[in-house]
Amino acid sequence: MTEPVKSQPARIRTEADIRAENPARQLRRHSWINIAGPIAAVFLGIFGAAMYLRPVDVLRWIQISRLGWSGVTQNDLALKDGLITYLMTGGYSGMDPVVMIHGLGPNAALVWRGIMPPVADAHYKVVAPNLPGFASSDHKQVQYSIAYQAEAVAQMIDELKLDHVNLIGNDLGADVALYYAVEHPDKVERLVLVSGGLVGARGAEKLRKGMLPTTPDAVRAQVEASFFELPPMPDIIYQRMMEQLNQDLPAETDMINSVPRDEAHIRSKIGQVFNTLTIIMWGAKNPYFSSAEGEALHAAMPGSATVVFKTSGLYPQLEHADDFAESLIFVIKQEEGGR
Repeated sequence: MTEPVKSQPARIRTEADIRAENPARQLRRHSWINIAGPIAAVFLGIFGAAMYLRPVDVLRWIQISRLGWSGVTQNDLALKDGLITYLMTGGYSGMDPVVMIHGLGPNAALVWRGIMPPVADAHYKVVAPNLPGFASSDHKQVQYSIAYQAEAVAQMIDELKLDHVNLIGNDLGADVALYYAVEHPDKVERLVLVSGGLVGARGAEKLRKGMLPTTPDAVRAQVEASFFELPPMPDIIYQRMMEQLNQDLPAETDMINSVPRDEAHIRSKIGQVFNTLTIIMWGAKNPYFSSAEGEALHAAMPGSATVVFKTSGLYPQLEHADDFAESLIFVIKQEEGGR
């Protein structure tokens, strides 16, 4: 009788066996690492060099790229005195336009980045220019007064064929909005003044001292207040930021210097906008535009209303973007008389 054949115990496969059976997979993975590693190193090197050479431009580029996911594009337009760039939301041509005018500070048009997408979602066409002398718009040897900036806004509105606009202005951008409104009252549907408007000589000097930083520490404070959540950066980066922001300094200085003359012109024609729905907004913790100044502006514009963001400071539209956008959308949906 033959003995049954005993089966050999199954051999346990080792990791070496598995690797040997899949050489192609290992080769592909190692090839990808060999390609991706140097590409990442080059990218980080380019980013680091750009951050050192043009840190403000890099921060602006990051913010503009983020806005791109919401359908916001940066465009340029030729005016009589040069090129102006502007941010614009997508949508249909028939949407009511909302023109947002920035004031001082490193953001320029990006000061509105937190509220452009939600306002666009409410079915409005939003246009936010970089005023001449700021950011990527042309910098020329001209007097960038409030009147000059208002004329540039007027040219842009005409070139874009915007018949009637809802006009929003921030700090000295509020004066630009007011100047445009008294010169073109038939084109302004609603007027929203954010932390500014008729600030007077005293208010202008407060802005000059606080909004035009002259040291890297002052630049650090301003940039951190306006761009948010920045990683720790060495002092040399803030020194480079100060050098870059000095490019906008002539325009900022000219606007501040023009306050007495151009605000006098606005006051002389303020009756032109008495029938325009006007809202004054500011943050209660704003060091440059206090509740007293807000109430003074309210008194100078009979029929206006006020909105105060109690926990906001310099930039309520950035610090509490959702609440600000909700309030702004409510305002621009109102008809004259609050209907």
